[in-house]
Amino acid sequence: MAISFLRIDDRLIHGQMAASWIGSSPCDGLVVVDDDAADNEIQKRVLLSILPSVKTWVFSIDEAAEKLPKIMASLKKYYLIVRSASALVNLTARNDQLVKIHPRINVGPLSKRQDAIAINKGQGIIPEEIPAFERLKALGFTIEFRLLPDTPAVSWDSVAAKLAR
Repeated sequence: MAISFLRIDDRLIHGQMAASWIGSSPCDGLVVVDDDAADNEIQKRVLLSILPSVKTWVFSIDEAAEKLPKIMASLKKYYLIVRSASALVNLTARNDQLVKIHPRINVGPLSKRQDAIAINKGQGIIPEEIPAFERLKALGFTIEFRLLPDTPAVSWDSVAAKLAR
């Protein structure tokens, strides 16, 4: 298994993720998949410099789709991080083996936005994101909203039930 952690996090790489998650599961490198970050040299340089001791790559969805077979075949353990559920849907549409390699999605911070529905502290989804989470669930992913490894997880099934009320 070359992908040891699969995360949706609108901040991509940050101190909380580095300090908490990297210590809790194997990590030889970070693969950030985000079109905006990949196209913005300043943002890309910042992401590449956050954890100098951990090899980091920043790819667009198209670049990541090309490189994903090599990443998944590697003996190294990589964290795959995307900014949104829709980005992960797009990536998975280009490589349906991702759900077989790592079927559990951790959802980290999703910043406050207008019309966001609160899930947990620091986590809320907007109505436009619901179909992407539903699609990921239908593809076979288990989705859990959890900011830190030592905090309780909230499952997508619980969130969907709350949204249905």
